[in-house]
Amino acid sequence: MSWSPLWLVVERGAFKPANAVTLLRALLIAPIFGLLWAGQTRAALGLYVLAAATDLIDGWLARRFNQSSAFGAQLDAVVDNLFSLAILGFLAMAYPGLIRSQGIAAAALFGGPIAYLGVSWLMTRRAMMFHVWSAKVGAFLLFCLWPAIAVTGWTGWFWLSALVVGLSRLEQVVLIARGGRDLEARHGLVVIRRADNSLST
Repeated sequence: MSWSPLWLVVERGAFKPANAVTLLRALLIAPIFGLLWAGQTRAALGLYVLAAATDLIDGWLARRFNQSSAFGAQLDAVVDNLFSLAILGFLAMAYPGLIRSQGIAAAALFGGPIAYLGVSWLMTRRAMMFHVWSAKVGAFLLFCLWPAIAVTGWTGWFWLSALVVGLSRLEQVVLIARGGRDLEARHGLVVIRRADNSLST
């Protein structure tokens, strides 16, 4: 049987619009880079806003059609990480010198999540990506970083985003250390039920 890319958007014989929208976010990375390379910064930013909006739309579609699945969640997480790294490139091209001048914040914002995945793997032999609220806020700030700088001209958004993302990853390390394995946990202080049915707080 030949390989087909349709398996990314079809699960159990049903087309999943949420997965298609998630993939669209990944496919828009190249055109955004192309527009930046051509010097069309405003057009690139407009396309970027559309791509970032798909992160809200795919979740809504999955809930609307009752098609949430573990695969869909993993696909979304992989694309989010890919898009997050692309943001570093977008900013470097849109604002030459910005990454160098904000080096520490950039390292925390873009390198911290990668380091966290390594730590979570060492602790659990899995890449643990929790849906705690701090992670949601951090992702929102990261995805809004380019538009926020473009509109306000304030580069302090870099430090604010880096602080929230860094604290979120620390929260998740603490959650793992406490025995947390539920990726849908809302915060790092959630009550954890151990295998012997005792509770950890």
